[in-house]
Amino acid sequence: MAQAALFSANQMIDIAIQTEQAGYAFYQAAVEATDSPQVRALCEWLAEEEQVHERVFHHMGQQLPPETEPKEWPAERAEFIDALLGSRFMPSPEQAQALVQDMSAQDILDFALNFEKDTIIFFYEMRDMVPDSAVDQVNGTIAEEKAHVSRILKAKAALE
Repeated sequence: MAQAALFSANQMIDIAIQTEQAGYAFYQAAVEATDSPQVRALCEWLAEEEQVHERVFHHMGQQLPPETEPKEWPAERAEFIDALLGSRFMPSPEQAQALVQDMSAQDILDFALNFEKDTIIFFYEMRDMVPDSAVDQVNGTIAEEKAHVSRILKAKAALE
């Protein structure tokens, strides 16, 4: 039987920042790799959005006390968070360049869609771990990530 785990708001915000940086790296690499003007424009917009979200999370982290007390989570939830984090591929700029090298426009959109959906799931988990003063910011970011998914789905439909 798994044991409960401790996660702090600071840790979750750090992971959120890393996620946004990874998204930016992927979208920037995709801009350079794709021949599709539609996918290029979408990835340029998504890269800008990732930078905005990174700034939001930096600001959120600055508002927290330096050592926010970790919360203990039940074993099942801790396992879920570990599985979610463990299954996510968060590319560095170099990895992103290699990743998109042989991707079609459709492949780029498929990867982007999965990345954004995983990010939303992570932010829902994160929302329960941050102080009440940060919940509205996390909710706002979730709404924006949902808009990303919508735009990616529309781009996918247009390519088919």
